[in-house]
Amino acid sequence: MDQWTFCEALGPEEGNRVLRAHWDAWVTEDLVRDLAEREVEIVRLPIGDWTLKPYGPYVGCTDGAADKITWFLDTCAKYGIDVLLDVHAVKGSQNGYDNSGLSNYTVWEDENNFNHWDHALGEWMGKFNMETGGYDEIYFDNIVFAIDTIDGLLDKWGDHSAVTAIEPVNEPWWSSDLDILKGFYRDVRALMKEKAPRLTFVFHDSFHFDANVWNDLFADDDMDNVVMDTHQYLAWWGTTEYIGSYCDGYGNTVRNA
Repeated sequence: MDQWTFCEALGPEEGNRVLRAHWDAWVTEDLVRDLAEREVEIVRLPIGDWTLKPYGPYVGCTDGAADKITWFLDTCAKYGIDVLLDVHAVKGSQNGYDNSGLSNYTVWEDENNFNHWDHALGEWMGKFNMETGGYDEIYFDNIVFAIDTIDGLLDKWGDHSAVTAIEPVNEPWWSSDLDILKGFYRDVRALMKEKAPRLTFVFHDSFHFDANVWNDLFADDDMDNVVMDTHQYLAWWGTTEYIGSYCDGYGNTVRNA
């Protein structure tokens, strides 16, 4: 269902064998060369927070991930392509979906179909209370772990010539505690400014598209090397015969940014 259950099901030895084969087949030098020939300037590399400090079923199962990332960065540098390091999955799951490494509350409706849309509870911040619409408590240990993840990435690859930006968490759930999330973003950026000030800090908008939500994240005179990341999923906007309708809808959504 996700990388957590993948590693649980196959175990460290077989899981690692399959992952290494996948990495080698999925990303090749030919692919990077082709991107450069198409004049691609930057790529986004999604990684798990277990890459440098594995835990749970990731122990052993994800061995070699850091080496493959180093190879990828070296290859991108060879062809003049910059890389955004994107922490795509954090401990506890930031959104409850499989792309976070752990789909917390997947419900199988029958042997062939499952549902996780109605209860995608990202619980890296804490146990979410559906009745109150908030967290009963905040799991600050997970927040600290996520900050330490960035610290490790900066030590490992912060000076690599291909690395141009870091995004500390992909798509945190829209019901995330925004005060906690903003505090996390500020702590990560402060760490990046201290250890690798040349890098761009990229943060996801937690599906709060209005820029006014984020205007207080940093002072107006402290916005150098800051990018807000917004993800627009056009697939669920209904069926239309004209691409212009999608473009108009996208424009309306991001007009406040």
